[in-house]
Amino acid sequence: MNRESVLAIAALVVVIGALSTLALAGAVSDPDDSEAAADVETEGDVSLAEITISTEEVTGGTATLAVDTHLAHRGDPVENVTVVHRVTDTNSGLVENTTEREVETLGEESDAEAETVVTDSVAVPRESSYEIETLIYRDGARTESTSHSIQGVDALTPAYADTDVEFHRFGGSGSLADVPAIEYAIESSTDDRASLEVASYLTNTGDDPEPDLELEVKARQAGSEIVADSATVDLSTVDAGETASPTVELEVAQEYDYYLDAVLWRDGTIVETDRAVANLGPGSLSVDEADGEDGLEVSDFTGGSGLSSDAAADADESTHDRNDDRDEDGTPGFGGAVAAAALLATIALARRYR
Repeated sequence: MNRESVLAIAALVVVIGALSTLALAGAVSDPDDSEAAADVETEGDVSLAEITISTEEVTGGTATLAVDTHLAHRGDPVENVTVVHRVTDTNSGLVENTTEREVETLGEESDAEAETVVTDSVAVPRESSYEIETLIYRDGARTESTSHSIQGVDALTPAYADTDVEFHRFGGSGSLADVPAIEYAIESSTDDRASLEVASYLTNTGDDPEPDLELEVKARQAGSEIVADSATVDLSTVDAGETASPTVELEVAQEYDYYLDAVLWRDGTIVETDRAVANLGPGSLSVDEADGEDGLEVSDFTGGSGLSSDAAADADESTHDRNDDRDEDGTPGFGGAVAAAALLATIALARRYR
């Protein structure tokens, strides 16, 4: 076979390889594909934009939380959307509550992009921490999910114990920064007994008067925790912004240190507490000042696809590897391989017939 025949065969191999690459990459596409893509673009879509959680009602044993689900809508009207909230006790792993709410047709009034807020309530025992999962379903199939962790439920104040009167916090950086809301003075003393005058500072931080309050003060001996003496005083109505300073007298044994425990009552319910110390003995007793009670805390747990960070990283790496197998034009990596194979075949064939 002469040189011209060899070159013709090689050229034919290259052409066949190139056509195969185009076919595998879908370069020769069906005209109907563009029409199908256009239909998908105009089809209605709904996605989860945001979740907000707030306190709705608190009783002695239950906290009801309001969960607002923000749904973003685009395109044509969307039907058959359902929002599900599932509450799991993070300590026991048991499901405490599940709610399900069907959403009215989204985008029915306007074709423009819009956001719809779907409000629901979930009740949980006021004694643990929880995970609230929010699941979005469309036509019975789950499309999105996210979850939030809820902590500090037990710190929420029940409605019956809610009051704006609290033990005054001097705070700040001034000269009274370390002054406690409870202080004492020794009215009289003997070799073995001391009479204490204990004053408390109570401020109404609200906008309305607070009536029917009662203050109880106890002297609790450090170490033994024995209550040495106690006294109770009724408070007159505390007006908004006013500070009351009720005083009680307690008699205790000398040479001991005491906790001064103050308890504010209303209608048989404890609404506020505070503690100070009276050092009549070694004088080493102190009360650690906290920054304040921990309240309800809501934080993101997981979100989006529901994959863990490791799984998401693996998925990204896998996607990156697949993308590396494609040429710059987005087609699978057959073009360069086929061309190289065709070139090698041409060289080998030429050598053989040479």
